[in-house]
Amino acid sequence: MRRVVGIAGAIVIALVGVMLASRSSYQPGPLMAQHATLTGQCASCHRPWRGVAVDRCVACHGDITDTNPHGGYDVTSADSGLLAGKTLLVDADNDLICLSCHSEHAGRRVDLNATATFACTWCHKHVANDQVPEHSTAVMSRRAAASNTFVQPFNHHQHQLLIQSHYPPIAAGFACASCHIVTPTAPPHADRMSFRWSSCSANGCHVAPQDSFLQLPAALGTAPLELPYTARVLHMNAVFTHARGHLATRCVQCHTEMAASVAPGDDHAQVVEQCFKCHAHQPGPAAIVVHSADAGLSLPAASVAFAAANPGVASEATPRVTACGQCHLFHTHGPVPAHDFRGTAPLALPGAPAHLAWTLYLPGVSRGQGAPAVRMHAIRFAPWLFGFFGLIVAALCGLGFVRVLPAPPVEGEVVTAVAPQRLGQVPLIDDTYQTNVRHLYIVGEASGTASINLAMRSGRQVIEAIAAELKAHRLPPAAPEYEVVIVGCGPAGLGATATAKTLGLKYVTLERMTPASTLRAYPRAKFVQATPIDIAEYGSFFLEGDNSREELILEWERIIATLDLQINDREEVVDITSDADLLTVKTARSNLYAARTVVLAVGVRGNPRHLGLPGEEPARVHYTLIEPGEFRDRKILVVGGGNAGAEVAQALARADLGNQVGYSFHASVLSNVTRDNAERLSALQQTGALTVYPATALKEIRPHTVVLETIADRDKPAAGGGGASPIEIDNEIIFAMIGAELPNNFFRKLGIRMVRKGRFGSS
Repeated sequence: MRRVVGIAGAIVIALVGVMLASRSSYQPGPLMAQHATLTGQCASCHRPWRGVAVDRCVACHGDITDTNPHGGYDVTSADSGLLAGKTLLVDADNDLICLSCHSEHAGRRVDLNATATFACTWCHKHVANDQVPEHSTAVMSRRAAASNTFVQPFNHHQHQLLIQSHYPPIAAGFACASCHIVTPTAPPHADRMSFRWSSCSANGCHVAPQDSFLQLPAALGTAPLELPYTARVLHMNAVFTHARGHLATRCVQCHTEMAASVAPGDDHAQVVEQCFKCHAHQPGPAAIVVHSADAGLSLPAASVAFAAANPGVASEATPRVTACGQCHLFHTHGPVPAHDFRGTAPLALPGAPAHLAWTLYLPGVSRGQGAPAVRMHAIRFAPWLFGFFGLIVAALCGLGFVRVLPAPPVEGEVVTAVAPQRLGQVPLIDDTYQTNVRHLYIVGEASGTASINLAMRSGRQVIEAIAAELKAHRLPPAAPEYEVVIVGCGPAGLGATATAKTLGLKYVTLERMTPASTLRAYPRAKFVQATPIDIAEYGSFFLEGDNSREELILEWERIIATLDLQINDREEVVDITSDADLLTVKTARSNLYAARTVVLAVGVRGNPRHLGLPGEEPARVHYTLIEPGEFRDRKILVVGGGNAGAEVAQALARADLGNQVGYSFHASVLSNVTRDNAERLSALQQTGALTVYPATALKEIRPHTVVLETIADRDKPAAGGGGASPIEIDNEIIFAMIGAELPNNFFRKLGIRMVRKGRFGSS
């Protein structure tokens, strides 16, 4: 026995040692310097048993689908130009993902441009520049033109005619260098350009920079030396600057059609001569490749040199480019290097909880270039095991505390507790409320947020997330009519609409009925409580204490009027289609709304759950109660054991209405209501104003009566026999307050993935 205990103890000690050891003991290699803050936090990138999660990369660095040419790059396309037999990492849509080119644990000092651009030659075979269509064109068109500096767009062609017809003749004639001043630069510095004011003011052309043609700021004065400007344009997704080697060549040798340009952005202004008439791009021995910072494109690696006498043909002694990454830098493009990733990456995964980590400093010997030295080494470890033991102790203490609590009092036939969530399935959304359908969002009750205040906050948060994404990504070539379409004007829809208006987004809100129709469907005696919500350009939305439905509706209508919100009533959405990055919303009136994003702020009150019994007709069975005063001296049965049923029963059992109200629910005691509702129901039952039928279910609807059966008898097999007799009571009206359903069929029609609430699974 002693031996068994000793072996078991040794095993436990070894396991504890492994758990508390430094995590670097089982890491495959050190992280890059940029990811050093994530050392030991494997969950920042890895998912247990499933490898690296690409969505973790996007969470920190952002989605480059709209900014990078390889974002959304379908490898199965016939036009992709990929070599046969190559295997890349792709997502479910066969699009390239970050892991196609990137890897980790390769060391702290890693040149991403050198390690990532291997994928160029892995995917594409560039044996020579004349076999690549982009390299063999006679001219190359810039992707964008410089913005106009002056009030009236500059006209090169008009100025050429004016200069050539001037008398007496101008000595320099129409020459680019007469007006343009360009200082040699190299990446990553921006091009520095300016105009010579002396050229503008010579021969009486312009009197001052503030004249009617230029209208420049008065701060420049009337006779400045230069007029500064910056041209930020994109060239063929390659790095280009006006290096010294480029400036040694006449401007018109590259900008061949500039003299015919009549505006900064026309076709003539965007034409650029083929670069490879001056530069070599043929494969050759690595030893021939040399660095010449001023000879060509001024790249950080082996640069481009001028070609031989025959344009496009390189001699054996000519330095040449042999790697794609020397011109096409990874995630970088433009004459002024612009990066796909805007801003700096966060120090930790967004939304990840902070991990408790202890640092222990121990002496150790460091062997460097000099003599060995004793230095202190930091060892970090996360004592999560202590937290596990703490949870066990807390659970035992909580269990003991619960056992010593007195039993809750039973008042009549009701007890108090919290009502459970009624939704079995909810849409799958991320932390920005976006569904699996790109740019389609769901907020409010349909996303599982039942509280009015939380729903309003979710509407505000989703618009803030959309505004941030729209700001980070450029608009498509054909801008849609709206930046966001909001469907529904309940609590979440109103919060989203107010936020869209205050943030200056192009929006429209579509409501199937009228604004705040969700609140209008509440009983008149229904009380709601609002906590403070700050709405920009309006102030704090706050109703102190408990408030009636009418008070809250008046406050909402005040918000709509104050902010002048654009809401289209009676516009029921029937379909949403996606085309590229644009969504089109179709309504029952056949109206179409094109938008970049769509927010579904639909609730569940418009989809009540039905009894499913013969005789369930609109005149007999109701699912909401708006005005209790409409029902007087009637025989009424309320079905449903939640707060909604309890509140309807109270409203209809008022003494001044004269109704005979019965209340049926499945539980033996009513436990799914709040304490206030429980106390009121108990008082009504004791005074005889309300008849309670616990542990019953509605079995049959007859012309003038209804039949209730006990739950115990209903659950017995048919051959069981015996049991209590069914209860038949006089009845004219039934209120079925048995919950509501999400518009799941509509969600599935849109391609939205549904998941079981509180479980792993989907449908």
